[in-house]
Parts: sequence; C-alpha cells; structure tokens
Amino acid sequence: MLNYVMMKTGVLFILFLAVTGVFSELYGENRYCDQCGNKIKEGRPYLTYGEKIFCDNECFEKSLPKCNVCGKPVRSGYIQGGKNYCSEECLSTTWESCVICGKKVNCGVHFGSKNGVFYCSECANKPVCSGCGMPNDCEVLPDGRNICEKCRSSAINSFRKSMDIIREVRKLMDEFGFSTKHDIEYRLVDLTELKKISDNQEMELGLYSHEQWKNTEVTAKSRLGMKLEEKTSVTMSDSFYIYILTDLPKDKFIEVVAHEQAHDWMEKYYPDIKEPVICEGWAEYAASLVNRHFGHEYLNEKMKNNDNPVYGKGFRLISGIAEKGGIEKVLDFLQEKNSEKK
Repeated sequence: MLNYVMMKTGVLFILFLAVTGVFSELYGENRYCDQCGNKIKEGRPYLTYGEKIFCDNECFEKSLPKCNVCGKPVRSGYIQGGKNYCSEECLSTTWESCVICGKKVNCGVHFGSKNGVFYCSECANKPVCSGCGMPNDCEVLPDGRNICEKCRSSAINSFRKSMDIIREVRKLMDEFGFSTKHDIEYRLVDLTELKKISDNQEMELGLYSHEQWKNTEVTAKSRLGMKLEEKTSVTMSDSFYIYILTDLPKDKFIEVVAHEQAHDWMEKYYPDIKEPVICEGWAEYAASLVNRHFGHEYLNEKMKNNDNPVYGKGFRLISGIAEKGGIEKVLDFLQEKNSEKK
C-alpha cells in the first residue's frame, strides 16, 4: 500500500509518500492497469495502491501528482495552497522575497495589509522609520526618532523649502474650496517641542492651533482735571498656527500640511463639530485628495488600513460618504453635524 501522512507546519502541508507497493500474482482473474488500461497477463506481477492497480512502476509514476514547478512526479515533497512540490528547492521558488535583504523565505510579515510589502522575520524586527512607518536600517535623529535612508533623502528640514511646499498645497486646497484667507504662521518643530505644545499623548506629525485674545481699551474725556466721559471698547484678536514635525519625507510632509489646513477650514465653517472622529476623519479625507493629486495613492492605502479608532475610523467614515454621494454629501453631513451642536 502507499501510505500518506499529512503534517501541518505554518502554511505548509508536508506530504510523505512511502512507496510500499505490494506485487501480487493472481491467476484466473481479468486485471487492467488503472493508468494505461492494458490487461495484466496472468502470472505477471503488478503494483497495487488503494483500490487501484498498475502494470508496472512506470504507470504508477505517471499516476503520481506532478510538481507544480518542475513537473516531476511527487513521491515525497510538499503541498502548499493545494499545489504539489517535489522538493524544498522547487517550493522555495514560490516564497516571497524580503523587501530589505532580498532573501526568499517561507514565513514573515506583510506590513500595512495582507498584500503589503513583505519582510522576513529578521528584518521585520529592525527599527521602525518614523517617516514611512516601515522597519529598516535607520539613523537616529536628535529628538530620538528613527529615519531610514530613503526618507532621509527627501526629508524637509529647511524652512524655505517647507514654505514652498506649503504655498503649493494651500493653493491647491483653495482650488478644491477647502482653504481660508487666514494669515497662518507655520513652524517646523522637532518631536520634543511638538509634544510640549500638544495635549495628545500619541506621536503627532503636525498640529493646528487657533488662539484668541480679548483686548479691552478704556478711553476718557476730561476738562480742567474733571472726568467727563469714559468709554470702554472690546476687540478680539486671532492668531493661527500650524506646527509641522521637521525631517518628514516630502510626500508625508505634503499630507500633514493638507491635514492641518483642513482643520483650519473646518473650524471656520463648521466650528461646532468637536467629535474627534469627524474632525480627524475630515482632515484625513481632505489630505487624501491632495495625496491623489500628487500621485501618492500609497499613502491613502495606509489611511484606509489604519486601525486607529479616531484617524482610521474617521477616514473610512468620511470617504465612505464621499464614495456614495461625492463631496456634496460630505458637506451636507458636516452641515448636519454642525447644526446638531448648536
């Protein structure tokens, strides 16, 4: 008999074929080979496998499953995804290559999603770059962040260069209809400074801030030392700031600028919406439109797969509304939510 033993190791099923065929001599019975169909002559030995018989070893070999790579009969080998492989060498041709070291391995990690970039177990344990969010060989910045060579090559740390990008993004958002005329002061800050400004315990990449002051001025009229009239006037002063983390790669810097600009626009037109999921969801959605304009759809995929209960959930909420009814439905939704809070 041919005995099959199935052992599961990870995603692989290892198949051991123990060839223990029994040759028999039978007389007076008509026997036919299950492979070639020829009649087995009386007195001739034949091979049995389960309920099947074969006139010789050649026919038996032909009945075996074929290797999905080289086409050879699989006597002992592997099964993966319902396909047969005669050796580890053939099986390894189906393994994925690590994006860092290039090795083909049968286990590792997909980052971002099940179809995301693949890392072997060793490279998956490398430091995570603060720019792209992927493991890699990284340089440590003065504020403690890790940054990989690719992100470092496009990192924005010059205020002049940052303002060129900011003006371009703001002009684009104005064309989209999501910009204000506010005079905004932009500041590049490191992680230490940004944490001092922000109340959020998570690592943020940017921050929008609106500060308002009440100015009271008292004027008086007097004659011959006597106060005749006193008048009090109150005026309000507004200051708008956007803080952006320095040393972000250019594509991420563009996204963060758009995100914070979207907060400025929402505060002006829908000031009564305070729910973080809606506020951050809107900002992420607006940033995704800018990403698309610059050809950065891969950043939008990260937004879509973000499991953060505020940013990821919020983006899926707003983008889902947009997919069904366009930006008009999004604005209707924001208007409705803004009216509920009044």
